[in-house]
Amino acid sequence: MFKVKYHFDETTLTFKRVRLVRRQKVFRLIAFLIVTVSTAILLNIIASTYLTTPKLSKLENEKQEYVFQYELLQGKLEKIENTLQEIQHRDDHLYRAVFDLDPISPSVREAGIGGVNRYMNLEGFDNSDLIIKTFKQEDEIRNKLYVQSKSFDIVIEYAKNKEKMLSCIPAIQPLALRDFDRISDYFGFRSDPFNNVQTMHHGMDFTGPEGADVFATGDGIVIEAGYSFYGYGNRITIDHGFGYRTVYAHLQKIDIVEGQKVSRGDLIGKLGNTGRSTGTHLHYEVRLNDKPVDPINYYFNDITAEEYDLMILALSKRRIPMD
Repeated sequence: MFKVKYHFDETTLTFKRVRLVRRQKVFRLIAFLIVTVSTAILLNIIASTYLTTPKLSKLENEKQEYVFQYELLQGKLEKIENTLQEIQHRDDHLYRAVFDLDPISPSVREAGIGGVNRYMNLEGFDNSDLIIKTFKQEDEIRNKLYVQSKSFDIVIEYAKNKEKMLSCIPAIQPLALRDFDRISDYFGFRSDPFNNVQTMHHGMDFTGPEGADVFATGDGIVIEAGYSFYGYGNRITIDHGFGYRTVYAHLQKIDIVEGQKVSRGDLIGKLGNTGRSTGTHLHYEVRLNDKPVDPINYYFNDITAEEYDLMILALSKRRIPMD
């Protein structure tokens, strides 16, 4: 392994063979191994950094191609998401508005996927952030599409039943009324006639002669017909479907029974002064999805645009301004 070495002895003027002791031999062997291993590691680093094999070159090209395709996919997903946002906006403010459906809340539309980390198996790679972001985008879009498809199912169902819906929606006045001065109170805040405290009035009050006819304002089923102990007196409630209900209170007489089907314009009772009332009148409410709404917007089948303007004018003179 080692060459024979000599040194010159100046005393004898001769060359003498260098003989190493065991410790020196071991030290030289260890030094040789360290240098050899270090050189091999250095050469490997240089080769892996600056040199490549056809196989490694192919793998690197494939990796770059995958990264490029993921970047392209992200761009396409962003375009899809923008289009989906436009569809959601139309759904909330156009399609659902046509059928008086409430917009879908952002919390429902933006609901993510809960639970454990779904993308744990994608962590630890050179481009993990890019890959995880792409998978998250895909999952979010899939969830939004599911919510949107369910919304369209409801809209389509309403569209199929449009004719039935139009006959069910309250669309006439509950009294044969053309003198709008007989509307004694409107929807909104007012001074309570019993204690003069400003309170919310959830309907409209129509005055008239006692015993005047009261009519159903849309097709539906009577779900309540009797005396109410909550100040309404003799009260009728009709369920029109599609989220609509109407209430007729303070009646002198009820001419229908619970469970009875009625059509728009059917006689259902007589004007009266029962319950918490200061005079003969009809308290009329329209409720949409269990929330009182202004009945003034539901007379489009039996008053003209000019008459509606007169009603709005009368309302503006009577409604209590809010600070």
